[in-house]
Amino acid sequence: MKHLKWMVGLAAAGLLLSKPQAAAQGAAGAMVHWYASVAPALFPFLALMPLLTCGEAVAAYEALLARPMGRCFNLPGAAAPGMMIGLVAGTPAGAMAARDISGRAGLNRGQLQRLAVASAGFSPAFLVGGIGAGMLNSAAMGWRLAAAQLLAQVSLLLLLRQCWMSRTTPACASAFAIEERPIRGAVLGVLTICGYMTLFGAISTALEAWVGRTPAEVLLCLLDVPSGALRVSGMALPESVKLPLLAGMCGFGGMCAIVQCLDVLKGCGVKAWEYMGVRMLAGLLCAAYMILLQRLPSLENLWLFEPIRNDPLAIGGFIGANLALPMLIRQIKMFLNNVNKQKNPA
Repeated sequence: MKHLKWMVGLAAAGLLLSKPQAAAQGAAGAMVHWYASVAPALFPFLALMPLLTCGEAVAAYEALLARPMGRCFNLPGAAAPGMMIGLVAGTPAGAMAARDISGRAGLNRGQLQRLAVASAGFSPAFLVGGIGAGMLNSAAMGWRLAAAQLLAQVSLLLLLRQCWMSRTTPACASAFAIEERPIRGAVLGVLTICGYMTLFGAISTALEAWVGRTPAEVLLCLLDVPSGALRVSGMALPESVKLPLLAGMCGFGGMCAIVQCLDVLKGCGVKAWEYMGVRMLAGLLCAAYMILLQRLPSLENLWLFEPIRNDPLAIGGFIGANLALPMLIRQIKMFLNNVNKQKNPA
Protein backbone atom coordinates (compact mmCIF):
# COMPACT_ATOMS: atom_id res chain seq x y z
CA MET A 1 0.00 0.00 0.00
CA LYS A 2 2.84 2.40 0.81
CA HIS A 3 4.43 1.76 -2.60
CA LEU A 4 1.07 2.39 -4.28
CA LYS A 5 0.66 5.72 -2.47
CA TRP A 6 4.16 6.74 -3.49
CA MET A 7 3.49 5.88 -7.14
CA VAL A 8 0.13 7.70 -7.17
CA GLY A 9 1.71 10.77 -5.57
CA LEU A 10 4.57 10.78 -8.07
CA ALA A 11 2.16 10.44 -11.01
CA ALA A 12 -0.05 13.28 -9.67
CA ALA A 13 2.98 15.54 -9.21
CA GLY A 14 4.14 14.83 -12.74
CA LEU A 15 0.68 15.53 -14.12
CA LEU A 16 0.43 18.89 -12.32
CA LEU A 17 3.91 19.94 -13.46
CA SER A 18 3.18 18.98 -17.07
CA LYS A 19 -0.07 21.00 -17.23
CA PRO A 20 0.45 23.89 -14.77
CA GLN A 21 -2.01 26.33 -16.36
CA ALA A 22 -4.86 23.81 -16.46
CA ALA A 23 -4.06 22.73 -12.90
CA ALA A 24 -4.21 26.33 -11.69
CA GLN A 25 -7.60 26.84 -13.35
CA GLY A 26 -8.95 23.65 -11.79
CA ALA A 27 -7.66 24.64 -8.36
CA ALA A 28 -9.30 28.07 -8.64
CA GLY A 29 -12.62 26.53 -9.73
CA ALA A 30 -12.59 24.06 -6.85
CA MET A 31 -11.99 26.87 -4.38
CA VAL A 32 -14.96 28.78 -5.78
CA HIS A 33 -17.20 25.71 -5.32
CA TRP A 34 -15.91 25.28 -1.78
CA TYR A 35 -16.56 28.93 -0.93
CA ALA A 36 -20.03 29.05 -2.51
CA SER A 37 -21.57 25.78 -1.31
CA VAL A 38 -19.39 23.41 0.74
CA ALA A 39 -18.04 25.75 3.42
CA PRO A 40 -21.37 27.41 4.39
CA ALA A 41 -23.12 24.04 4.43
CA LEU A 42 -20.57 22.30 6.66
CA PHE A 43 -19.28 25.03 8.97
CA PRO A 44 -22.30 25.10 11.37
CA PHE A 45 -21.96 21.36 12.05
CA LEU A 46 -18.21 21.53 12.66
CA ALA A 47 -18.69 24.46 15.02
CA LEU A 48 -21.43 22.63 16.95
CA MET A 49 -19.72 19.23 16.97
CA PRO A 50 -18.12 19.55 20.44
CA LEU A 51 -21.58 20.29 21.84
CA LEU A 52 -23.14 17.35 19.97
CA THR A 53 -20.43 14.79 20.83
CA CYS A 54 -19.59 15.72 24.44
CA GLY A 55 -20.28 13.40 27.34
CA GLU A 56 -23.62 15.04 28.14
CA ALA A 57 -24.80 14.62 24.55
CA VAL A 58 -23.75 10.96 24.52
CA ALA A 59 -25.70 10.36 27.74
CA ALA A 60 -28.75 12.18 26.35
CA TYR A 61 -28.80 10.19 23.12
CA GLU A 62 -28.13 6.98 25.04
CA ALA A 63 -31.17 7.55 27.26
CA LEU A 64 -33.41 8.51 24.37
CA LEU A 65 -32.36 6.12 21.58
CA ALA A 66 -30.70 3.09 23.20
CA ARG A 67 -33.51 0.66 22.36
CA PRO A 68 -34.17 1.63 18.71
CA MET A 69 -30.43 1.88 17.98
CA GLY A 70 -29.84 -1.60 19.32
CA ARG A 71 -32.83 -3.23 17.65
CA CYS A 72 -32.53 -1.55 14.26
CA PHE A 73 -28.80 -1.06 13.75
CA ASN A 74 -27.14 -3.27 16.39
CA LEU A 75 -25.33 -0.24 17.79
CA PRO A 76 -25.32 1.20 21.31
CA GLY A 77 -27.48 4.23 21.94
CA ALA A 78 -24.34 6.27 22.67
CA ALA A 79 -23.43 5.95 18.98
CA ALA A 80 -26.55 7.91 18.00
CA PRO A 81 -24.84 11.36 17.92
CA GLY A 82 -22.23 10.05 15.48
CA MET A 83 -24.92 8.47 13.32
CA MET A 84 -27.11 11.57 13.31
CA ILE A 85 -24.23 13.91 12.48
CA GLY A 86 -23.15 11.58 9.69
CA LEU A 87 -26.67 11.49 8.27
CA VAL A 88 -27.27 15.23 8.29
CA ALA A 89 -23.81 16.86 8.24
CA GLY A 90 -22.12 14.62 5.69
CA THR A 91 -18.45 14.19 4.93
CA PRO A 92 -16.09 14.48 6.76
CA ALA A 93 -18.09 15.66 9.78
CA GLY A 94 -19.68 12.21 10.11
CA ALA A 95 -16.27 10.51 10.22
CA MET A 96 -15.03 13.03 12.79
CA ALA A 97 -18.10 12.49 14.96
CA ALA A 98 -17.84 8.70 14.71
CA ARG A 99 -14.19 8.85 15.71
CA ASP A 100 -14.83 11.19 18.65
CA ILE A 101 -17.84 9.18 19.85
CA SER A 102 -16.00 5.84 19.66
CA GLY A 103 -13.78 6.58 22.64
CA ARG A 104 -16.57 7.92 24.85
CA ALA A 105 -19.14 5.30 23.86
CA GLY A 106 -16.69 2.39 24.01
CA LEU A 107 -17.29 1.29 20.42
CA ASN A 108 -15.23 -1.59 19.09
CA ARG A 109 -13.64 -1.54 15.65
CA GLY A 110 -16.49 -3.40 13.99
CA GLN A 111 -19.09 -0.98 15.37
CA LEU A 112 -17.03 2.06 14.40
CA GLN A 113 -16.55 0.75 10.87
CA ARG A 114 -20.28 0.15 10.43
CA LEU A 115 -21.06 3.58 11.79
CA ALA A 116 -18.43 5.35 9.68
CA VAL A 117 -18.99 3.64 6.33
CA ALA A 118 -22.79 3.78 6.44
CA SER A 119 -23.33 7.34 7.62
CA ALA A 120 -21.04 9.17 5.18
CA GLY A 121 -22.40 11.37 2.43
CA PHE A 122 -23.18 15.03 1.83
CA SER A 123 -25.18 17.34 4.03
CA PRO A 124 -28.74 18.26 3.01
CA ALA A 125 -27.59 21.89 3.08
CA PHE A 126 -25.12 21.19 0.26
CA LEU A 127 -27.52 18.96 -1.68
CA VAL A 128 -30.40 21.46 -1.47
CA GLY A 129 -28.56 24.78 -1.52
CA GLY A 130 -25.44 23.81 -3.47
CA ILE A 131 -26.60 21.30 -6.07
CA GLY A 132 -30.37 21.85 -6.09
CA ALA A 133 -30.79 25.62 -5.95
CA GLY A 134 -27.26 26.55 -7.00
CA MET A 135 -26.60 24.17 -9.91
CA LEU A 136 -30.01 22.87 -11.00
CA ASN A 137 -31.99 26.04 -10.16
CA SER A 138 -34.48 23.88 -8.25
CA ALA A 139 -34.41 23.38 -4.50
CA ALA A 140 -37.03 20.64 -4.95
CA MET A 141 -34.51 18.55 -6.89
CA GLY A 142 -32.03 19.08 -4.07
CA TRP A 143 -34.55 17.84 -1.54
CA ARG A 144 -35.05 14.73 -3.66
CA LEU A 145 -31.30 14.16 -3.63
CA ALA A 146 -31.27 14.57 0.16
CA ALA A 147 -34.18 12.14 0.57
CA ALA A 148 -32.53 9.54 -1.69
CA GLN A 149 -29.28 9.79 0.25
CA LEU A 150 -31.02 9.50 3.62
CA LEU A 151 -32.88 6.38 2.48
CA ALA A 152 -29.64 4.86 1.18
CA GLN A 153 -27.77 5.59 4.43
CA VAL A 154 -30.49 4.08 6.62
CA SER A 155 -30.64 1.05 4.31
CA LEU A 156 -26.89 0.58 4.68
CA LEU A 157 -27.10 0.73 8.48
CA LEU A 158 -29.77 -1.99 8.34
CA LEU A 159 -27.90 -4.15 5.81
CA LEU A 160 -24.60 -3.97 7.70
CA ARG A 161 -26.00 -4.55 11.19
CA GLN A 162 -24.34 -8.00 11.42
CA CYS A 163 -21.11 -7.16 9.61
CA TRP A 164 -17.65 -7.13 11.21
CA MET A 165 -18.99 -8.60 14.46
CA SER A 166 -15.67 -10.37 15.15
CA ARG A 167 -13.74 -7.10 15.46
CA THR A 168 -14.19 -6.62 19.18
CA THR A 169 -11.01 -4.73 20.02
CA PRO A 170 -11.52 -1.07 21.03
CA ALA A 171 -11.69 1.29 18.08
CA CYS A 172 -9.57 3.91 19.83
CA ALA A 173 -7.24 3.54 22.78
CA SER A 174 -8.85 6.45 24.57
CA ALA A 175 -11.49 9.08 24.08
CA PHE A 176 -10.52 11.91 21.78
CA ALA A 177 -10.23 15.26 23.47
CA ILE A 178 -13.02 17.68 22.80
CA GLU A 179 -11.90 20.72 20.86
CA GLU A 180 -11.61 23.48 23.45
CA ARG A 181 -11.95 26.17 20.78
CA PRO A 182 -14.77 24.92 18.54
CA ILE A 183 -14.74 27.87 16.13
CA ARG A 184 -11.03 27.45 15.54
CA GLY A 185 -11.53 23.73 15.01
CA ALA A 186 -14.39 24.37 12.58
CA VAL A 187 -12.32 26.85 10.59
CA LEU A 188 -9.41 24.42 10.38
CA GLY A 189 -11.83 21.69 9.33
CA VAL A 190 -13.35 23.61 6.44
CA LEU A 191 -9.90 24.82 5.35
CA THR A 192 -8.69 21.22 5.28
CA ILE A 193 -11.63 20.34 3.05
CA CYS A 194 -10.69 23.28 0.82
CA GLY A 195 -7.19 21.87 0.51
CA TYR A 196 -8.45 18.46 -0.57
CA MET A 197 -10.92 19.96 -3.04
CA THR A 198 -8.25 22.26 -4.51
CA LEU A 199 -5.81 19.38 -5.01
CA PHE A 200 -8.38 17.10 -6.63
CA GLY A 201 -9.73 19.97 -8.75
CA ALA A 202 -6.24 20.69 -10.05
CA ILE A 203 -5.61 17.01 -10.82
CA SER A 204 -8.92 16.53 -12.62
CA THR A 205 -8.49 19.63 -14.79
CA ALA A 206 -4.94 18.63 -15.66
CA LEU A 207 -6.28 15.19 -16.62
CA GLU A 208 -8.81 16.88 -18.88
CA ALA A 209 -5.98 18.60 -20.71
CA TRP A 210 -4.39 15.20 -21.27
CA VAL A 211 -7.27 12.86 -22.15
CA GLY A 212 -9.96 15.20 -23.48
CA ARG A 213 -13.21 16.61 -22.11
CA THR A 214 -15.51 13.56 -22.13
CA PRO A 215 -13.18 11.05 -20.39
CA ALA A 216 -12.12 13.79 -17.98
CA GLU A 217 -15.74 14.52 -16.99
CA VAL A 218 -16.17 10.87 -16.05
CA LEU A 219 -13.01 10.99 -13.97
CA LEU A 220 -14.08 14.27 -12.39
CA CYS A 221 -17.36 12.72 -11.23
CA LEU A 222 -15.39 9.94 -9.55
CA LEU A 223 -12.76 12.22 -8.03
CA ASP A 224 -14.64 15.28 -6.72
CA VAL A 225 -18.43 15.38 -6.43
CA PRO A 226 -18.93 19.18 -6.12
CA SER A 227 -16.94 19.83 -9.30
CA GLY A 228 -18.40 16.81 -11.09
CA ALA A 229 -21.94 17.78 -10.12
CA LEU A 230 -21.40 21.21 -11.64
CA ARG A 231 -20.45 19.55 -14.94
CA VAL A 232 -23.36 17.09 -14.87
CA SER A 233 -25.91 19.77 -13.97
CA GLY A 234 -24.93 21.69 -17.10
CA MET A 235 -25.33 18.71 -19.43
CA ALA A 236 -28.29 18.50 -21.80
CA LEU A 237 -29.72 15.40 -20.15
CA PRO A 238 -33.34 14.67 -19.24
CA GLU A 239 -34.19 14.99 -15.56
CA SER A 240 -34.95 11.26 -15.36
CA VAL A 241 -31.29 10.57 -16.20
CA LYS A 242 -29.56 13.55 -14.61
CA LEU A 243 -30.99 13.16 -11.09
CA PRO A 244 -30.16 9.43 -10.66
CA LEU A 245 -26.67 10.16 -11.99
CA LEU A 246 -26.19 12.95 -9.47
CA ALA A 247 -27.65 10.77 -6.71
CA GLY A 248 -25.24 7.95 -7.52
CA MET A 249 -22.30 10.37 -7.47
CA CYS A 250 -23.36 11.81 -4.11
CA GLY A 251 -23.95 8.35 -2.67
CA PHE A 252 -20.46 7.22 -3.64
CA GLY A 253 -18.99 10.49 -2.40
CA GLY A 254 -15.99 10.78 -4.72
CA MET A 255 -12.37 9.95 -4.00
CA CYS A 256 -11.76 13.39 -2.55
CA ALA A 257 -14.32 12.82 0.22
CA ILE A 258 -13.28 9.19 0.72
CA VAL A 259 -9.63 10.15 1.21
CA GLN A 260 -10.68 12.81 3.74
CA CYS A 261 -12.71 10.30 5.76
CA LEU A 262 -9.98 7.65 5.70
CA ASP A 263 -7.51 10.27 6.90
CA VAL A 264 -9.83 11.18 9.80
CA LEU A 265 -10.31 7.49 10.69
CA LYS A 266 -6.65 6.57 10.42
CA GLY A 267 -5.63 4.32 13.30
CA CYS A 268 -9.23 3.34 14.17
CA GLY A 269 -9.21 0.01 12.33
CA VAL A 270 -11.25 1.08 9.30
CA LYS A 271 -10.05 -0.72 6.18
CA ALA A 272 -9.85 1.37 3.03
CA TRP A 273 -11.00 -1.27 0.54
CA GLU A 274 -14.04 -2.13 2.66
CA TYR A 275 -14.88 1.55 3.02
CA MET A 276 -14.74 2.07 -0.74
CA GLY A 277 -16.82 -1.04 -1.39
CA VAL A 278 -19.60 0.19 0.87
CA ARG A 279 -19.51 3.63 -0.73
CA MET A 280 -19.98 2.02 -4.16
CA LEU A 281 -23.00 0.17 -2.81
CA ALA A 282 -24.26 3.45 -1.36
CA GLY A 283 -24.03 5.05 -4.80
CA LEU A 284 -26.12 2.30 -6.35
CA LEU A 285 -28.74 2.50 -3.60
CA CYS A 286 -28.91 6.27 -3.83
CA ALA A 287 -29.46 6.16 -7.59
CA ALA A 288 -32.13 3.47 -7.20
CA TYR A 289 -34.01 5.46 -4.56
CA MET A 290 -33.86 8.56 -6.76
CA ILE A 291 -35.54 6.64 -9.58
CA LEU A 292 -38.33 5.72 -7.17
CA LEU A 293 -38.63 9.24 -5.75
CA GLN A 294 -39.01 10.71 -9.23
CA ARG A 295 -42.41 9.04 -9.39
CA LEU A 296 -43.63 10.98 -6.33
CA PRO A 297 -45.24 14.45 -6.43
CA SER A 298 -42.97 17.49 -6.37
CA LEU A 299 -41.73 18.75 -3.00
CA GLU A 300 -41.66 22.36 -4.20
CA ASN A 301 -44.90 23.41 -2.55
CA LEU A 302 -44.41 21.82 0.88
CA TRP A 303 -44.72 24.66 3.39
CA LEU A 304 -42.19 23.06 5.73
CA PHE A 305 -39.35 23.76 3.31
CA GLU A 306 -40.34 27.34 2.50
CA PRO A 307 -38.34 29.19 5.22
CA ILE A 308 -35.15 27.21 4.50
CA ARG A 309 -35.74 26.28 0.90
CA ASN A 310 -32.40 27.10 -0.68
CA ASP A 311 -30.14 28.74 1.92
CA PRO A 312 -27.28 26.40 3.00
CA LEU A 313 -26.62 28.30 6.24
CA ALA A 314 -30.32 28.31 7.17
CA ILE A 315 -30.63 24.59 6.47
CA GLY A 316 -27.47 23.81 8.43
CA GLY A 317 -28.59 25.88 11.40
CA PHE A 318 -32.06 24.35 11.38
CA ILE A 319 -30.72 20.79 11.37
CA GLY A 320 -28.04 21.58 13.94
CA ALA A 321 -30.63 23.00 16.30
CA ASN A 322 -32.71 19.85 15.98
CA LEU A 323 -29.69 17.68 16.77
CA ALA A 324 -29.46 19.44 20.13
CA LEU A 325 -33.05 18.50 21.05
CA PRO A 326 -32.09 15.30 22.96
CA MET A 327 -29.83 17.36 25.22
CA LEU A 328 -32.64 19.87 25.79
CA ILE A 329 -35.06 17.07 26.66
CA ARG A 330 -32.53 15.59 29.09
CA GLN A 331 -31.97 18.95 30.78
CA ILE A 332 -35.73 19.49 31.16
CA LYS A 333 -36.14 16.05 32.73
CA MET A 334 -33.27 16.68 35.13
CA PHE A 335 -34.77 20.05 36.09
CA LEU A 336 -38.20 18.50 36.75
CA ASN A 337 -36.63 15.72 38.82
CA ASN A 338 -34.79 18.27 40.95
CA VAL A 339 -38.01 20.23 41.45
CA ASN A 340 -39.82 17.06 42.58
CA LYS A 341 -37.03 16.20 44.98
CA GLN A 342 -37.23 19.64 46.54
CA LYS A 343 -41.00 19.37 46.92
CA ASN A 344 -40.86 15.83 48.28
CA PRO A 345 -37.59 15.48 50.21
CA ALA A 346 -36.80 11.97 51.41
